[in-house]
Amino acid sequence: MSTRAQEIGQRIKAARQAKKLSQTELATQLHKTLRSVQKYESGEVEPSIALLNDIASVLKVSPAELIGYENPSVQFKCLSDVFSAINELNKKAGIRFEIQIRRPPEYREWSCALVFNGKDLSAPQNQDICLFLERFNDMRRDLDSYSIDQEYFDHWMETELAYYATSWLEDQSAETLSTEERLRRRNELLREGIEKMIEKDSGEE
Repeated sequence: MSTRAQEIGQRIKAARQAKKLSQTELATQLHKTLRSVQKYESGEVEPSIALLNDIASVLKVSPAELIGYENPSVQFKCLSDVFSAINELNKKAGIRFEIQIRRPPEYREWSCALVFNGKDLSAPQNQDICLFLERFNDMRRDLDSYSIDQEYFDHWMETELAYYATSWLEDQSAETLSTEERLRRRNELLREGIEKMIEKDSGEE
């Protein structure tokens, strides 16, 4: 019996009692047995994300609330807050983004984008970011085209937050390099860059 399952169970029980439902009534609405609900509340069994969504719907709470995820409610009051968030993201292990810049005269438009490679094996959580951004793009498009309303979008977002609430992030371990080692690595990168340019030029001839 894990601590996490016990904590989720306690939240389910508290939400059920606040709704003034008995365990039997909750089981009936979930199409589960009484024993199943008892196992969820005791922490003997941890409900799946799909089941937590169903429980949350019956109890009129958010799935994230049952999991214990507290939305940090990040407020962006100025551009510095946005830039700081990008820098914090850059510090996380398992995530890697490239910055794609397009500007005149090489391109007609002036644009910048954070690019997450979902197939980057050195950044395993990039895949989840790509999956989320694909779904977010679809949902935002549906919202903007009035195919769904804000309430539906917010519920979807709460479900996504609950799903990824246990995908923990760790900070990258910062390297402490001597000046000599830092310059050696820089020269090596420069040499590799020059070699790639030469190979590219040779291939175009």
